[in-house]
Amino acid sequence: MDIDALKAFLAIAETGSFTAAGHRIGRTQGAVSQQIKKLEGQIGRPVFDRGGGAVQLTEEGRRLLGPARDVLNAHGRALSAVSLPTGTTRVALGMAEMFVAPVLDRLLPEVRRLAPATELSLWTEATPQLIAGLRQGSLDLALLAGDAPDMPAAKPLFSRPAVWIGPDQVNLHELETLPVIVWGEGSDYARSVLGALERSGRPYRVAMSTRSFGGMMSAARAGIGLAAGLEANAEPGLRILGEESGLPPIRTLTVSLSRRAEARSKVVRDIEQMILEMFRVQND
Repeated sequence: MDIDALKAFLAIAETGSFTAAGHRIGRTQGAVSQQIKKLEGQIGRPVFDRGGGAVQLTEEGRRLLGPARDVLNAHGRALSAVSLPTGTTRVALGMAEMFVAPVLDRLLPEVRRLAPATELSLWTEATPQLIAGLRQGSLDLALLAGDAPDMPAAKPLFSRPAVWIGPDQVNLHELETLPVIVWGEGSDYARSVLGALERSGRPYRVAMSTRSFGGMMSAARAGIGLAAGLEANAEPGLRILGEESGLPPIRTLTVSLSRRAEARSKVVRDIEQMILEMFRVQND
């Protein structure tokens, strides 16, 4: 499949809009539409339902989300193996997708200001894959969610309570059986979310499982079900639902920063300090 078409597909799935997707990947709305037509032509089925105003993933589109992200991550890793222009330093940074917007929105301007010749290579993976990337030398730095007992050098960044997130126009929490969207069915994330419901005795059903956090938020915006994330993940079209909505609390999410022991270059250490300082100020 065409890499640019997959980039357009994921951008729409994560933003819920062809226009916003175009801004994200630097293309016009018309160009984004052409990429999706090309992708749908290759698949033979539509990946988005454009009726009713809001852009929603079709069943085929939901099935494509995980594999599309895998392809783009592999593509990024392949590009990372290519030699850089003289004077440019590449730093490979990994994190879960749910941290991309809240972290990169603050980090990238600092990198551009303090280390303009740096090329960031971003991985979006779950913690086990990020730990493997550090060990294998593919990553320099990684934000690790949850316990990381095998990474003793990890430095604590922050702890935040996970929150319930749902569509701002639909009261899904009032349904007798709560529809839930989970990231990575069978993962620690899914067990934490579903465990909170089971301990509270709240009836639920898994309305959708996905390996794409952006896809999960897009599905929540479309009213497919409720999801769990950080407050910063509640973008336009979504709202945070607290205990007053009859929903149980979800466990606190702990995040740490780990640097590969062999990654000792000044620019890697500088970016490590940027991230640590960014969250130190935020936590004060």
